[in-house]
Amino acid sequence: MVGRPHILVVEDDPLVSEVVAAALDDSYETILVDTAVAALEKVESVPIDLMLLDCTLPGGVDSRLIPAADQRGIPVVLMSGDPGRMERLVDQPRPFVLKPFTLASLLAAVEQVIEGRKDGTA
Repeated sequence: MVGRPHILVVEDDPLVSEVVAAALDDSYETILVDTAVAALEKVESVPIDLMLLDCTLPGGVDSRLIPAADQRGIPVVLMSGDPGRMERLVDQPRPFVLKPFTLASLLAAVEQVIEGRKDGTA
């Protein structure tokens, strides 16, 4: 990774997006989108080091989004207030942040994944 890592935040609630972006802004470049379709476009066209994915997007999560991230080696951290929905969305364990979350827990999850990428363990 050169420069600050790029985090794609996929969240339909503008307030949550803004708070997450503000929390990440000191250490990361953030890209905000509010739909799975927009996220898929970014995954396919922009260098991304991690994706924070809200599991309860209006219209659902495009079934191609997580596989596309996997193909490009982009780790996905799931965000949801419904752990059952997260389990139904993926076929393998993924890092997740349970909503409502503290900014400290969000930052810890992001840092753990980013550090794992640097170390080659993620």
